[in-house]
Amino acid sequence: MAKLEVIKYGHPTLRKIAEPVDAAEINQEFIDDMIETMVEEDGVGLAAPQMNVSKRIMIASDLENIYVMINPEIEAYSEKSATDAEGCLSLPGLQAMVQRPEKVIVKALDREGKPLKITAKGLLARVIQHEVDHLNGVLYVDKMDDDSLVWLRKVEGEEEVARDTTNVDEVIEVFKKNYNGQLEKLAFDVSQKE
Repeated sequence: MAKLEVIKYGHPTLRKIAEPVDAAEINQEFIDDMIETMVEEDGVGLAAPQMNVSKRIMIASDLENIYVMINPEIEAYSEKSATDAEGCLSLPGLQAMVQRPEKVIVKALDREGKPLKITAKGLLARVIQHEVDHLNGVLYVDKMDDDSLVWLRKVEGEEEVARDTTNVDEVIEVFKKNYNGQLEKLAFDVSQKE
């Protein structure tokens, strides 16, 4: 297994609608690498587009189990929703409040290509929705409460992290500088989705 590079906000692959995966093309090594990457990065979910692979593969964790889902489709959402903090390995150091349905029913293929159906609630439901959004070229910053976006900053000698209020325009400028002209075309806005 190997840890993979997580592409960052602005990379055009994050705005593409990922392609379905045929059961015959399921790559176990890639899935293992995704899991290792998620665990090493202290994440609870990861989608193949974050690895610059535009395929409908995602993993999600409820902090006890890790679920591999290929070609996931959310079949049903609860009417009741909840707002909670979300972050993303493609937007490191940021967090915002996002409202999502509390429960979902998702069908997919497992890593062996067998049908899988999960009824998820709480954290797992939130992670599944976040990762399915990635597969559709949508990021949590597209759905967040605009006034809730913050940079998380570790303060030396403190257990709590500091939260510095920011906005999408400031974040875009930071990520543009990080790319430093390495990519010909950047895609920050959901309207740039392919």
